[in-house]
Amino acid sequence: MDVVQTAVERLSATSGIVSCWVLPDREREELCRLETETNRRLRLPGIEIVNEGIGEVLKRKHVLIILHSPELRHPSKPIVLVLNGDQVVGEEVWEQTQIEKLSGDNNFLLLGKNLALNREALFNAKGKDLKIVYRGLPFPELDEVRCIRDVVSVTLTAPVHSKFSRKAGWNSNDPNLGTVLVGFNE
Repeated sequence: MDVVQTAVERLSATSGIVSCWVLPDREREELCRLETETNRRLRLPGIEIVNEGIGEVLKRKHVLIILHSPELRHPSKPIVLVLNGDQVVGEEVWEQTQIEKLSGDNNFLLLGKNLALNREALFNAKGKDLKIVYRGLPFPELDEVRCIRDVVSVTLTAPVHSKFSRKAGWNSNDPNLGTVLVGFNE
């Protein structure tokens, strides 16, 4: 059986994954361009947004886009980091106990549901440009598949999610569905 088909079958059997689409090679450049342009447009004064993981994923031989529901497990590490140079000012937190702990800690400021900012690091960054970074992360559901290696995944911005969901034939308007780009070598 083809390694891509094996990966699609493995991912399709994973809780929370609704569908998989093999990204055609001809779409890679457009996806990267749109993601970069979207992040430039979303930029706030003094805050640059960079999807570092997109380049890592697109360097892989095979790339899949997965459509997922909220039932998909959260990543083992933060997807989003807020950086002042190399210093972490904030990061995404997924574990509910950690969120509760941080919400009661005066050293942290929670933005939205799960972005924790360190007040001291934020104060030290005052007047400096910050960077919001989307990192490439492992996707352990493919780690055990024979012949697959160098697995990396990344989240897409909402506009890119919408466009590529439509290209894949998926409902791009469902707020409960998201996309993750997964790349791997064989």
